[in-house]
Amino acid sequence: MTSTGGSMKPSELQGNILITGVTGFIGRHVLYEFLNVAMETSWRNKIYILLRGKKGLSAAARVEHLLTHEYLPDYLKKYDYQELADNITAIDGNLEDSDLGLQVCSLIPREEQLYVIHNAGSVNLFNTAAAEQEVHHTNWLGTINLIHAIELFNSKLVFMSTAFSCGIVDGVIGDNFSFYQDNSFRNHYEKCKNLTEKFIQSYCTEKNIKYQILRPSVVCGRLIDAPLYYISKFDVFYGWTKFFWNLQNQGSTESVRIHISRNSKVNIVPVDFVAKSVLAFFQQDIPYVNIVYPESINNRYLHASLLDALHFNRYEFIDEAPTNLNKSEKLYYRSINKVYTPYLNQCSNEYDTQLIGSIMGSTVMPKIDLHSLADFSICNHFDEEMVY
Repeated sequence: MTSTGGSMKPSELQGNILITGVTGFIGRHVLYEFLNVAMETSWRNKIYILLRGKKGLSAAARVEHLLTHEYLPDYLKKYDYQELADNITAIDGNLEDSDLGLQVCSLIPREEQLYVIHNAGSVNLFNTAAAEQEVHHTNWLGTINLIHAIELFNSKLVFMSTAFSCGIVDGVIGDNFSFYQDNSFRNHYEKCKNLTEKFIQSYCTEKNIKYQILRPSVVCGRLIDAPLYYISKFDVFYGWTKFFWNLQNQGSTESVRIHISRNSKVNIVPVDFVAKSVLAFFQQDIPYVNIVYPESINNRYLHASLLDALHFNRYEFIDEAPTNLNKSEKLYYRSINKVYTPYLNQCSNEYDTQLIGSIMGSTVMPKIDLHSLADFSICNHFDEEMVY
């Protein structure tokens, strides 16, 4: 098994695992890590995954797609599909199902410990009414429904939140977000994650349900396990880069003035580091962990590196929002800027990494290779159909 750098041995795993969001980017990598444990150790409990048929594919077909994927980690490619699939039971449903509890109880034995790794959710960063409704429905109501569904089990809920759920704060950010009160947030997504965390802490304490809240920062492609640089969704800084890739392909020759604060920075973590952190922490009696890197990256350096990978040099970073916009700038500030400006200009935090560092160590923290991450996206034309 690929080492997590921590003290927990895979052979110590006990109980069954239920994973939500396995078709998402983080969720599929969490599934891959648990499958690796199942294949390489004597742990023989079951991995259950919650998913439903979609786009003409049955739930079983979607599982097969995940396990025969071109970008399946190399550590699983030595096994054939059936060997991997034998460790998985698919529950054909989703978080919104009114009978979710019945579905779970009919397939998962209640006498055994159940760990619920809840990755499913919407990452809609827009500040629109539609975005608010989406994150409320999927992230808030879906999580509440899931908690009710597992109440009859001896269970532990491991909730995948975000390192941005503390909202806009100053200084070094620790793992305990209860210190941050009366928060202001960059978007509905952050606020909803914050409220969901508070509900989990309150309700699970009342019902004597164990819980853990894990908070990754901005997640990038794989940097530990080959094939490297893989990502399934070109959003966040990938989406920002895609805008300029499109601009370039459209033959634009205009320069773009980009409003990015000189001192703003963002923390980035590879998805395989996130998944290995889940494996290292989920059985430990630790209520919350920020899954972050020891140093955040200056936003001007980050975005200059991405544009350099595109060979796009018609830009200038500026300290204030520009006036007298040209056509390309109007497009940028009308569309892409609405999502990213808060992170380019209202984000300058570092994180206290003592906890994550003590468990994960530095051996699984490779340098964030921005050029190679961007090159993967460029080679795949920012087309999610090519990599999903």
